[in-house]
Amino acid sequence: MANIQENPFGPRQYGELIKVTDRVYLFRNIVNSSIIIGDKGVAVIDTQVNQMMGRRLLQQIRNITEKPILYAINTHYHWDHTNGNTVFHQAGATIVARGMTKDFMVNRSPRQENFLRSRGFTLGDPPFLPQQTFDQETELDLGNQPLHLVHLGKAETDDATAIRIPAEGCIVSGDTVMTGSFPIFGQPVMNEGLMANHDWINTIKELRTYNPEHVLPGHGPLAYDAEIDLLIKIESYFLTEVRKHVEQGMSLKELLTEMEANMPNWISNIAEVWGTPRYAILRVYRGLIDDPEPGWQHLKPSAIPTTDVNRLREHTNELTEFQTYHEAAEEVAEGNDFGLAIAILKTATEKFENLPEAWTTYADLLTQASRTVSSVLEKGDFFFEAKNALNVALDLDPDYAPAHLLRGSNHILSAYRNGDDTEQGMESIYKALVSGLQGAQLAQAYFAIGLAHRTNGDEKNAREAFAQAIAVDPSYMPAQFASMTYTRLT
Repeated sequence: MANIQENPFGPRQYGELIKVTDRVYLFRNIVNSSIIIGDKGVAVIDTQVNQMMGRRLLQQIRNITEKPILYAINTHYHWDHTNGNTVFHQAGATIVARGMTKDFMVNRSPRQENFLRSRGFTLGDPPFLPQQTFDQETELDLGNQPLHLVHLGKAETDDATAIRIPAEGCIVSGDTVMTGSFPIFGQPVMNEGLMANHDWINTIKELRTYNPEHVLPGHGPLAYDAEIDLLIKIESYFLTEVRKHVEQGMSLKELLTEMEANMPNWISNIAEVWGTPRYAILRVYRGLIDDPEPGWQHLKPSAIPTTDVNRLREHTNELTEFQTYHEAAEEVAEGNDFGLAIAILKTATEKFENLPEAWTTYADLLTQASRTVSSVLEKGDFFFEAKNALNVALDLDPDYAPAHLLRGSNHILSAYRNGDDTEQGMESIYKALVSGLQGAQLAQAYFAIGLAHRTNGDEKNAREAFAQAIAVDPSYMPAQFASMTYTRLT
């Protein structure tokens, strides 16, 4: 039987609705939302990663019930749990959160936003702030469906709220519990999360004292004893091992080298989406040192691979024209030596600093190399460098079509993966078309337009755009994949 592989550009389902009980649902996406139904109305807990996903969540609720949405509750301040607040406020819900959460949404917003933009995320407007706040345990009633909003202790964030639904045997944990992939132990630019103490583990233990039948986590599938035990095991491992190595006098570089070389299989086999073992090491390490800079992002080695200076010199000594640099980089990249390929094109940007093509080609290679890492946050190292390179290219020539094309394509591909708004990406693509494209680049533009339509649920126009791409360049494989009528390839 042939290997079956998912079509990377096929129609996507943004979010999956899981029925937990007759009156409780989990909406699973890159971040989870929970839907609680009472006799009088509905509460939604965590409002999704962006407004477009918030609208998709709202539609899923309307597919279940027409009851009014009374409350939208934020379990903590992080952007991926609050960015859909505006959608639910407009739908008539009261936005509810701890007072600390509202404070963090205001006072931590600039630092959080700067970090996320540096990772390549398009955030849109700031989240709508909570209208109703609480500091002590509070109860909301949906009509024979009481919700108990409680702070059980510090977890991924200091403001972590859990929502008990006693009539259903459920607890919505927010990011106090995460399953299905390696956890992200606190935002990298904040002092929060697994800060070299057992606060988070103690909070999980407190949550367990309620003996819930179902735990609805902030990320990943429903959590039961096995999943929660694994989370505690992961946290305990890093708390113990990082402290041990620091007490042995190791530098951060030595610590990372030693621990990553000896990572147990039960950890290295866990899928990575947001968090990584390296992030866990850095988080605990940051909790053990004095540092005026919040978080650990400034301590993290870049994910962009490097190369030996002598190897770089060997491959560039006789190169004179930009095209020869480009060809040399392509050759080594085909062998997956992205460290050397990136160094070659970086050198080209220094030698041909006034050439938009050099900066755009460098950005394109960085985008390709980002696929070698799994974490969406680690990819940000590549995206940030690529974005800066494209900015230079467009400063040199504001009408340079390939730079507009790459900027737009990257934005649309990100939106396609996250169910986000494609407008900004489409603007860049149209600028590229006006400036003039031919051949494979024109096919890429039509493909990006098709992917934007697909993201927005417009399959008719998506297929027309994919057909245009194939007509321009029949060998352009992304458009060939995207035009297929099924979502899996044999």
